Amino acid sequence: MFAVSAQESFRQKFLEANTLIEENQFNVALPIWLDLHNEQPDNFNVNYKVGLCYIHSTNDKTKALTYLVKAVQNTTKNYDPYSTSEKKSPVESYFYLARAYHIHYELDNAMLKYNAFKENIGKKHYLFDEVDHHIQQCKDAKIAVANPVNIKVKNMGDVINSPDGDYSPALSIDESTIYFTSKRIRPDSSNYYVKDISDGEHFEDIYVSHKYDGKWTEPKLVGINTEGHEATVNLSADGQTLFIYKDDDGDGNIYTSSLEGENWTFPQKIGSDVNKESRETHAHISPKGDFLYFVSDRKGGSGGQDIYVCKRLPNGEWAKAQNMGGVLNTPYDEDGVFVHPDGKTMYFSSRGHNSIGGFDIFYSTVDDAGIWSKPINMGYPVNSTDDDVFFVTSADGKRGYFSSFKEDGYGSYDIYQISLEDAAEKPLTLLTGFIKVLGQDELPDDAMVTVTNNENGDRPNIYKPRKKDGKFSIILNPGVDYHIEYSAGGFTQEEDLYIPPISAYQEINRGIDLQDVIFGEEPIKDTTQEPTKNTVKDPIKDLSENDELTKLKAVITTLNLQIADLKDQLKKSKKETLVVVNDGNDAKIVALESVIDDLKKQLDAMAKKKVENINTIYTPSEDIIASYQEYFDYNVKSIKTQDSKYIDMIAKAVNKAKTGKVTIDIESSASKVPTKTFGSNSKLAYTRAQAAKAAILKSLKSKGANLKNININKVSSNVNGPQYNGDFQQTGLYEKFQYVIIKIR
Repeated sequence: MFAVSAQESFRQKFLEANTLIEENQFNVALPIWLDLHNEQPDNFNVNYKVGLCYIHSTNDKTKALTYLVKAVQNTTKNYDPYSTSEKKSPVESYFYLARAYHIHYELDNAMLKYNAFKENIGKKHYLFDEVDHHIQQCKDAKIAVANPVNIKVKNMGDVINSPDGDYSPALSIDESTIYFTSKRIRPDSSNYYVKDISDGEHFEDIYVSHKYDGKWTEPKLVGINTEGHEATVNLSADGQTLFIYKDDDGDGNIYTSSLEGENWTFPQKIGSDVNKESRETHAHISPKGDFLYFVSDRKGGSGGQDIYVCKRLPNGEWAKAQNMGGVLNTPYDEDGVFVHPDGKTMYFSSRGHNSIGGFDIFYSTVDDAGIWSKPINMGYPVNSTDDDVFFVTSADGKRGYFSSFKEDGYGSYDIYQISLEDAAEKPLTLLTGFIKVLGQDELPDDAMVTVTNNENGDRPNIYKPRKKDGKFSIILNPGVDYHIEYSAGGFTQEEDLYIPPISAYQEINRGIDLQDVIFGEEPIKDTTQEPTKNTVKDPIKDLSENDELTKLKAVITTLNLQIADLKDQLKKSKKETLVVVNDGNDAKIVALESVIDDLKKQLDAMAKKKVENINTIYTPSEDIIASYQEYFDYNVKSIKTQDSKYIDMIAKAVNKAKTGKVTIDIESSASKVPTKTFGSNSKLAYTRAQAAKAAILKSLKSKGANLKNININKVSSNVNGPQYNGDFQQTGLYEKFQYVIIKIR
């Protein structure tokens, strides 16, 4: 009686586990097959089933090897998958054993078993066409393993990672914010008993963490999660659009959510024909927002999942999707598309091309004609013999972020950072800064940074600063003259910025040293009546002897604004005299012109005083040993090296420095008076900074200074000052913005 009961129990478990495999619920079926294996360890069919479940597991694929080695010892071509009395394994055991060897890097054994499988099946077998591809993957893997790329791998730590699955990272371009997918238990345990029956794990949620002072904050749930699956896909370059994958009961669609303040909007399906009855798994948008790339297994492609592209139409809508063709797509699956901030490099994963096993990470670049290059495999150990997907890189191309299961991890998939030691830096500049409005606890909703390419007339790109602290991060391309406008709360500040064509990537902590953009005034409790718009305050009376030089620049800027305001009124008054007679306008004009003349005299005198005071050697506070500033006439680029006081100063600083070494920063500026000699003011400022650097090194060398002890740390250039109004003869107004500042640390 007991034997009959045990046999019936085996039969019930067998049928249940078999049904789960047919439904691709391998994780749920595995414990049942392991239980049956304990009962019948020599059952070749049960060994095959256990091995099959492990091969399809998330992070236990290598455990399949032991069971499949046993299974191939007794195979049959007349296999009955539904019979509980079937003790032999199918010929497919050879294929999955080969795959287990392949994943385990036993590549010669893998090729032997792949060939053994091929000899036991006919051309009509559903796996026949794949065998040769897997054998080629083994050959490519042997070459890749023998020639590894130089990388360093770092687990992102237990703040980001948990014992449950953590994967699919999406990072801001300055690498200070990370969004990722996790199957962990929520902080409030609200999902403790909620699990997906397909794999027995918690549903996917989206988390976010921020980096402060080099440390990641405790991840928080993003407010768009539901009781179902929400998974990160990508983050746009401006950090304002989050791409999300939703399973939608097996349909699989791509959604987007927009950042409004600190909150993300309710996800919406991407428009056009991106989401169809087919399965869409991944998407990303180009940095300028003009191309949308996504992955779909729709009919009419190259085979499996392909990469598609939609172009943005002039009305802002997306055009119909186009397959990206056979250069990128293969008869096998592609996935995990990511567009680098340079807009010219695409990273994606593929089972085709020269993959060494499963999905491998590739990259391709596009030329000026819009033609994508043949994809290049990123090499071993970036790629493994198992699946490698959802790879994103830093803006400089030197670091990558991806998910992987490793024995020394925290449990399931963890997120890792890799340093690509030999990768060439991307020639980009990361412009970072903060916008603040004094007297306001929170950044206004209208805060933005508008970037315009002065050379090609493209439509401006608008970037929204982070609401909680006003931080913005913007990628700028080399060889471009930009106009940048910062605005918030009705305030506006503008500047022109030229990025030299030879510019290499600027590391985040060595990027453009932008001062905070601060608008408004601190609130004053005991306020007095505000002066009228036409009131001109005495700019000198509030200056103390100790801080006169510090405040002088601010006063000059204030005077410039007052003059511009008076000029506007003057023009308006002159225009009125053409239509209104004998209303006192003549006297008003004379009065206004008199005020402007007085202001200009003050301005010239103050500028002269500033030159006299700053063109001396002095020792500022903090870590500045000494500083020197020199002003220029129009179109002059070279500093006066014949005046050797500051050269002597640097040489002496080298000798007196405790370490025997000094660091030099060079900042140059050009006014907005047009220059035909240099083509643009940005180029004049850049040339001025480079000329100063060359002159300093040449002069120091002539004085016998050891150049090895001198570090030129930063060379920056900007265009400053008031807008040019055709009055170049007003040298006192413009030449104060034509300078080079040299700081010795």
